[in-house]
Amino acid sequence: MKKLLLIFGILIIIIGVLALLFSVLQGYGYYHLLDGDADMYSRMHRRMILSLVIGIVLVVIGVISIIRR
Repeated sequence: MKKLLLIFGILIIIIGVLALLFSVLQGYGYYHLLDGDADMYSRMHRRMILSLVIGIVLVVIGVISIIRR
């Protein structure tokens, strides 16, 4: 059970970091896009915020899983 929690925690942290990197990429696109309509800006901003929240939640779950191990 301990090894399973460790593997689960590491995988969840990796997925959370990838979500945070996607959020950074969307934020970069949102702030550096020069030619786009309002719908594109709103989609990028929504994806940036959503990925940020999902990434933070996943990293916290992964850390809690490793600590409980």
